[in-house]
This record gives sequence, structure tokens and C-alpha cells, in this order.
Amino acid sequence: MDFRELTYITAVADEHSVTEAAKRLYISQPSLSYIISKAEQELGVKLFDRKTNPLTLTYAGEIYVERAREILRIRDNMRRELTDIGHGQKGRINIGIPNERAGYMLARAMPLYRKEYPNIEIRLQESRSAEIIRNLMIDKIGFCVLPGDKSDLPPGLVVEKIYRESLYIVAGDGVVTEDMLDKEETEEEIKPVMTMSAAGITMPVVQLEKLKSKPFIIVKEGTFIRNRMDQIFREAGFFPKDVMEVANCISAVQLAKAGLGYTITPERAIIALGGYDQFNCLLYGDHQDSWDVSAVYRKDVYLGKAERALIETMKKVFGGQPE
Repeated sequence: MDFRELTYITAVADEHSVTEAAKRLYISQPSLSYIISKAEQELGVKLFDRKTNPLTLTYAGEIYVERAREILRIRDNMRRELTDIGHGQKGRINIGIPNERAGYMLARAMPLYRKEYPNIEIRLQESRSAEIIRNLMIDKIGFCVLPGDKSDLPPGLVVEKIYRESLYIVAGDGVVTEDMLDKEETEEEIKPVMTMSAAGITMPVVQLEKLKSKPFIIVKEGTFIRNRMDQIFREAGFFPKDVMEVANCISAVQLAKAGLGYTITPERAIIALGGYDQFNCLLYGDHQDSWDVSAVYRKDVYLGKAERALIETMKKVFGGQPE
């Protein structure tokens, strides 16, 4: 038994397929099958149930993979610590980040980070939030950047806030009528409530219940923004009947601007598409909704100097934004 065997067999467990694991590991399928058979012969137990499709672990295989992950984690922690002893000037960071967020956050943080760590290789895994968390739990990535609440995460994780991000409704021009807005009464008139947003822009406040019959553009399941949208609709007492599902917030905002429906989006999608001047943005609910964007990692994983420096750089770049 060696590190290569542990790595290969955990890869098969992750992919539920020898063929897919072989592609990921850049080795031939026969070679990988031989390694599995040799390990099973040496151990005297079957690790995989070959009668199932997709491939599943036997009970012995579950124990093997659990222990293998622990051993590989110890090895990786040791490597990070030894790299730190060498001043952390060389190495590799495996980071997970939701689709689109990398272009917004890393593009702004990396120039400053590269000044201190020019020789660190960044391996980026962009995916939906659910897949990122899965990769974190099986040690495919050292840490990730995620929005949302700690309650959305499994136990055993450390959460470090990077910055707080606002959420808004985006709609097309002319689709929001006055009867949908919160009103305030003065001695002279009844007029729509206008509130200063966290971005320092005065915006109208929409009554969510007035939108229950309206079309909405929502992001597909497996993302934190979808989880938050579902929560908002539950609290408002309805779920839209007319919905269009899209893969990401960028598409949702663009379609909302075109008048195809309403969407709820984090501010980074608005900024990425040109800023607040380009969109009809509204506040909702308690007027200013927001969530934390955080660095997330396992309690039992050692973060090296280079990884910690990247987290601290993101805090520095984004931490000065309005709460």
C-alpha cells in the first residue's frame, strides 16, 4: 500500500467509475483496474461491488476510503507545513469558487497577491456551491470561497468572513408599477419609499407579495443563490408559478434587464455587468438584504502561508466595502 494506491482508489470511489477515474488520473483503464485488483488481493477483501452501476464501495471499501482520505490529508498537511518552513514562496493552491465569482473576486485580488507570492500556482475549481462543498469534504480543494450562512454548510468547517455583499431585485425598465412599491404618507402626498442602499444609491422598495403572479428568472438548484431565493419566497408566502431556470446569475440579470422577468441577485453580478447605472435595481423585504462571502475550510486541514495570504488579500481588497 502506498500513496499512489490510496489516491487512485479514492478517485474511483469519487467518480463511481474506473473509466472516469482513469481519465481524471491520466492513466489507462487497464492499469487502474490492475491496481485495484492487486490491492484487493493483498488486503483479502473486495473494495468495490462490480455488480452495481455506477460502481459502489463495499463495507470494507468504505473503511478503506475513509482511512485513505485521513492518510492523504495528513500527507498534504505535512507538505504545506514544510513549504511554510521554506518561506512559502513556491507551491500550489487548490481553491474552489462558484461560477462567475472567480472573475469578480480573484481578478481584483490576484494583482496584489502576486506581488508577494509570484511563484504560487493557483488551481481553480469553478462549480456550483454544492459541488464545491463536496470537493472540500473529500480534500480535492484546500479551501473555498462561498456566500451564504454557516447554517448552509456541513459541520466541521471553519468560516472566515471576507466581506458582506448586498442582494437586490433586478427588473426590466417599465415593468415595475407604483402599486408594487412600498408607500409612505406625508402631509402633502403618498409617495413611494426610497431607501439608500449599501452601495450608496437611492432605490425604491418593492413589496414581494405584489410579484407573486409575475415571471421570475431563477438560478438552478445546487447554488447558494437558489437556496436564498427559495428562502425569500417562503418568507413572502409564495413561490412563482412562472419561472425560467438559468445556469448563473449573469444570465439571470441580463434576461431580467431585457424584461423577461424579475430576478434576485448578489451585487457582484451587477458590478460584473457594468454597475448599477445599467440596471433597474430594487430593495425588498426589510429593505437591505445581504449575506457574508467567506473563506471556508476544514478544521483538520492546515492552511499554508500562501493560502492564508490569499484569504487575507481578499479581505483587504473587499473588506472596505460598505456593510
